[in-house]
Amino acid sequence: MLLIAALLACTGTDTPSASPDGPPTASPAPATGDADPRRASAALEEGWGALLFRDEVWMSTGTGSLAAGPKGISALRPTGSLGGCGAIVEDPGGAMFVLKPDAAEVPIVAAPAIQANLVERAAWRLDELLPALDRFDPLPNSPDPSRSRGVNVGSVAKIRRHGAPPVLITSGNRGCTGVIAILNADASETLAWDSLEGACEPLRVFPPNDLDGDGVREVGTWSRSRATLYRMPETPGSIGLVRLADWTCS
Repeated sequence: MLLIAALLACTGTDTPSASPDGPPTASPAPATGDADPRRASAALEEGWGALLFRDEVWMSTGTGSLAAGPKGISALRPTGSLGGCGAIVEDPGGAMFVLKPDAAEVPIVAAPAIQANLVERAAWRLDELLPALDRFDPLPNSPDPSRSRGVNVGSVAKIRRHGAPPVLITSGNRGCTGVIAILNADASETLAWDSLEGACEPLRVFPPNDLDGDGVREVGTWSRSRATLYRMPETPGSIGLVRLADWTCS
């Protein structure tokens, strides 16, 4: 059975605008560039969408009729009403990304369980990428490895690759800055990363899948306040992140 995975969110960058061709949509926010080649670069791709939850309703910002979630592909069920950030749909049952209209179904990638010591190492790598703690703030201490140094680790997933060692994909936040990062298998090195401002809730990872059938996997992060989608170009000797779109809704 062919399946997929993806993501969910809520709270806003640009004010949605009405269109004669469809419902109002939350405008994707472009990524900012950086001289560091490990940083994700902006590459907005039309056609994707997110499912946003606000005011007790679900809204679809995409133009497609299929959505992806951990349990597979589901058809969106519009109610015929509009919300502040898109077309109001019935509960999507855990789906988080609205697929491009021409998206192809692909197998889900199962993420093996991660040991606590790797979660703690992932927290330290995220700590290096997040803004430093104020020197007047006490250093947070928690017995929970996913809360090391005040970093709220939302996910750590181990991903298998063809012709290359596996990698870890992790995401988290401290304060209102979030990070997604690709680490080597023992979480001792950061291979690629991107930071997200205004990410005040824990960020979880959408495991990599080739959502549009072009041979390159997509990966994402999501929380109840936002959804961000990336393309993940891979070769046996390299791996990267290219931000496609970032959705928020206010």
